[in-house]
Amino acid sequence: MTFFKVSKTTSKIILASGSRIRSELLTQAGIEFQVVTSNVNENLLKKELFGKPISKQVTRLASEKALKVSKENPKAYVIGSDNMCTLDDKIFDKPIDHKDAVNHLQALSGNKHLQNNGISICFAGKEIWSNFDVTELVMKELSLQEIEDYLDLDKPYSACGCYHLESNGRNLFSSINGLESTVMGLAMEHLIEKLNELSIIEL
Repeated sequence: MTFFKVSKTTSKIILASGSRIRSELLTQAGIEFQVVTSNVNENLLKKELFGKPISKQVTRLASEKALKVSKENPKAYVIGSDNMCTLDDKIFDKPIDHKDAVNHLQALSGNKHLQNNGISICFAGKEIWSNFDVTELVMKELSLQEIEDYLDLDKPYSACGCYHLESNGRNLFSSINGLESTVMGLAMEHLIEKLNELSIIEL
């Protein structure tokens, strides 16, 4: 990944997500932040947003997470994010169990799919910026045994698409077109550029 290293965090930042990899991405960039999970009812929101363009769905979900935390922490810049994995018109949420995970990877095997990422920054209970980014991935043809071996290796059951690109999941792909950080759940290159523009961080 090629995003810049931050030299200084000048304002209080909160990540409105309990995602391990999102926290790792911010930490690797040198950003100082706190984690406050939003506990937004995502299932209810997804029902409300059903049928709308994916870009609208992920940015709205990111916004709702950031807004909720921002209202409770008005003096901090709050970052919300959401990802959706899509193959044609089908959305792949986090698998509900091992069998579902196998089905996800069998569907993605040999095909091109998209990881769609929405980011929102809120301050004082208002959204001040949102961003949508998409990365295209082509998965290799995988046998059932290869899928089982991978699931046993990474146990990626909390990831939409059911793989960890930051770990052994990288080996599942023949091509990746776009930002790897988008696949991981936070389009860091775009986020850092905006945080720097807003003087929330210094590069």
